[in-house]
Amino acid sequence: MIPVSILYSFIMFIRNKLYDLGVFKSINIPVPVISVGNITTGGTGKTPFTIFIAEYYLEKNLKVGIISRGYKRKSKDLVIVCDGTSVNQDIEMSGDEPVMISNTLLCENKNKYFAVACSDRVNAAEFMVNKFHPDLIILDDGFQHRKIKRNLDIVLIDAQDFSNNVFRNLFTIPSGNLRENITNLKRADLIIQNNKQDSYDLIPGVSDYASEIISIRYKSEYIMDSKNSILDKEQFKKKKALVFSGLADNGSFIKQLEKFGINIDEHVEFSDHYEYSEKDIAFLITKFRDEVIYITTEKDFVKVVKFKKLISDYPVYFLKIDIELNDKNNVLIKMLDEAVK
Repeated sequence: MIPVSILYSFIMFIRNKLYDLGVFKSINIPVPVISVGNITTGGTGKTPFTIFIAEYYLEKNLKVGIISRGYKRKSKDLVIVCDGTSVNQDIEMSGDEPVMISNTLLCENKNKYFAVACSDRVNAAEFMVNKFHPDLIILDDGFQHRKIKRNLDIVLIDAQDFSNNVFRNLFTIPSGNLRENITNLKRADLIIQNNKQDSYDLIPGVSDYASEIISIRYKSEYIMDSKNSILDKEQFKKKKALVFSGLADNGSFIKQLEKFGINIDEHVEFSDHYEYSEKDIAFLITKFRDEVIYITTEKDFVKVVKFKKLISDYPVYFLKIDIELNDKNNVLIKMLDEAVK
C-alpha cells in the first residue's frame, strides 16, 4: 500500500499548497477559534485535552462552543449535541466523543457550554454563532480542516507511538499512520506531546516542527458509576476487574488501571470507536462471576449505558482520566489567553 500512501501524500501536499497560496480560501468566524487536532489516525489524547482547555475557558466565565464532525456517527446532518441545558444521548446521531465531552462539561456549566456535530464545519460554526452566541469555538479534530481560520492551532502527538513505530510515522494512510506528511506539523502553533504514563521528556526531533512544545501525561482521577457518583477505590481492592475498551490504544488504558491499583482479571479489546451490539453485551455478561466488576473507559461507557440489562443488573464502572502538564503550563495558559483577546 506504500504507492497509495505516496499518492495520498501528494494529494494532501497539493491541497495544503493551494490553501497556503490563497487559491483555496479559509473563512473567518466572528468569534475566536481554537483547533485541537492530530496528524495521526488516533490515540493521541485529543478528547481529554479538549475537555481540559474547555474547562479552562469555562472557569473564566466564557461561553464555549465545541464543533465536531462526530466520527462514525450515522448522520452527516447538523445535530445539536448540547443546547446548554441537556445532552443528546443518541450516540448514533451525535457521535461518542461529543456526547462524552458534553456529559463532562455540562454538569457545572449550564447555559455556558454548547456542542454541535456536523460534517460541514463551516455551516456548524455559523449555526453555533447565530444560535448560541459563544465567546469562542473549539474545533475538535480540526488540524486538517483548513476551511476555517483559527486563532490557535494545537496538535497532539503520541510520544510512545512516535518513538516505537518509526516506519508507520514515515507514511500517510493506508500504509502508515499519518493523515498528512509529518513536516506539516510546522503549521501548528503548539505541539502537545502526550507521554501518557511516562516522564515529561521530549522526543528528539519533535522540536524541528514547532517553536512551542509542551509535554503532558494522564492521571487517573477516580472510578465512577452510571449515576456519576465518585467511588472510593479501596472498595475495589478485593475484586477482580473484567475490563473492556474500544480505543486506538487499548494498552494505554490498561496501564492507567494498573497504575490506579485495579486488579485486572481479563481484558476484552474492541476496535477504536466500536459500536456495541446486543451480542457484544451478551458476551460480556457471560464473563461475569462473583467478586468481578466491569470497568471500561468513559468513551465506551456512554455507548453501553443504553443497554439497561448490563447497567442495571451488573456492577459497571468507568475510569475518569484527566491530564497533567509539565512545568511549561504557563506557556499554554498564555497562548490560550492570547487566542481569545
